[in-house]
Amino acid sequence: MRLTSRGKSLVAAFALAVLVAFVLGASGRAVGAQNVPSWSAGDFWTYSVDGGSDRVTWTVQEQTTLTVGSTTHSVWHVTTATTSANTTVTLDMWFTTSGLRLAKTSGTVPLFGTISIVFDPPQPQAVFPLAQNGAWSGTTSATTTFGSISNTASVPYSGTVIDETSLTVPAGTFTVARIRSPSSGEPHTVNYFSEAAGWLVKSDSYNVLGTLSSTQELVSYKYSGTLANLVLLVVGVVVVLAVVAAVVLVAIRRRRPPIMAPPPYAPPQAPPPQGP
Repeated sequence: MRLTSRGKSLVAAFALAVLVAFVLGASGRAVGAQNVPSWSAGDFWTYSVDGGSDRVTWTVQEQTTLTVGSTTHSVWHVTTATTSANTTVTLDMWFTTSGLRLAKTSGTVPLFGTISIVFDPPQPQAVFPLAQNGAWSGTTSATTTFGSISNTASVPYSGTVIDETSLTVPAGTFTVARIRSPSSGEPHTVNYFSEAAGWLVKSDSYNVLGTLSSTQELVSYKYSGTLANLVLLVVGVVVVLAVVAAVVLVAIRRRRPPIMAPPPYAPPQAPPPQGP
């Protein structure tokens, strides 16, 4: 069966409408998967410690580069500030922009000086996208420098996504991937990662006996990645809807019957003269 011009236009409009539905559906994350966040300078996450007044704040400072061994990485420079009573201890960390792998940590210990640890290759904190039963493991070389003393050791790592669930913390309710690290053995941590929050919303630490020893919960945060993705989605949908409207309008116009031009005006003729 051949389609008329009007039929082709309507089919095109329908196809674009399906595309709109697809774009709207793509805005949601597939169940059972959490994607890598997209940080920006100024993003932060503040946690309460064991439900008390102590606070830990992670802040994204800047995007820069860091050379580890013979490889230069694009990294996020992040600081963590731990405040207890009137004392604040700050730690600097560098995560690769690709996969958020930990490349370096550096902090100052009172009376002792600065201690830094460089991971070569950078150590994965998780392997994205996070899906239930997803697991990873490997070994990295960690070089610890304390003053003029350096020591390099092989450090194994592993992690397993236990499941995906809903979790309520002081900052709100989030869909999270629950991650155990290391995958087995004690001590271990269970981290709750939320793509919507852009980082962890909770972290539980267990001691060598497998007993819960400390908990951190998200109390406030700023993550610009969610807003940026929403803006891009809205712009994309508006553009597609505009195209659909244009195609439908063309189809409607083609459907209208042509307007016939009126016959040219002819002045009335005088009657012919009558004979005698």
